[in-house]
Amino acid sequence: MDNRYLTLQTLYRIVREETHPEQYLCTPRELVLHSTFGWELIHKHLQNLAEEGLVVLQQLDTPHCYITPLGMEKMQAVYAESASPDSLELLLRQEMGTEG
Repeated sequence: MDNRYLTLQTLYRIVREETHPEQYLCTPRELVLHSTFGWELIHKHLQNLAEEGLVVLQQLDTPHCYITPLGMEKMQAVYAESASPDSLELLLRQEMGTEG
């Protein structure tokens, strides 16, 4: 699976319990704490996800990000169809067209 979607999944897990998840400004620190990737790789993933319209990057003192409604929909669909954590990767592959 393309690792950028794991970063999107991490962002989704951080914001999904918020009242307005699309308005939650996620910090680099939060992403690094919840991810297995380092900041440079996470930032690259976020740039790619921003090009796809799944996140919005905002440059403050450090880059911060929001998940977009499209990103929320994509992750909610994956989680709704997912019966187990093992099936999550397969569903993400199908959704992103990278079955293999």
